[in-house]
Amino acid sequence: MPTFGRVPAPARYVLMELGLMLFMASVGLSAGGGVVDALTSVGPAMILSGVVVTLTPAAIGYLVGRKILGLNPALLLGSITGAMTSTPALNVVTDAARSATPALGYAGTYTFANVFLTFAGALIMTL
Repeated sequence: MPTFGRVPAPARYVLMELGLMLFMASVGLSAGGGVVDALTSVGPAMILSGVVVTLTPAAIGYLVGRKILGLNPALLLGSITGAMTSTPALNVVTDAARSATPALGYAGTYTFANVFLTFAGALIMTL
């Protein structure tokens, strides 16, 4: 079964990306119909819950690290951003510190958090 004709690689790439984009747009449009109703009914409570769930562990970690363990603030903030698996936050902390010191705290907690997140997802699904 010989083939004939040749479609250049960039053209194949554009068609593949266009197909994927159209698929994602159709999925988003069909799934997003109830978003406005959901946000008006439970939106403020859900946003507040998200803020609390995000900030509480970081605040507790910072307070324990500073008050009980007496850690350096730069290392502590680097480790908290690693636990949050947030590289952009590490960039903000290193820029504010004008040093790469926060990256020392980031490396270990980032690795642990990624491994823990993998197992935690499977554990939560089994519950």
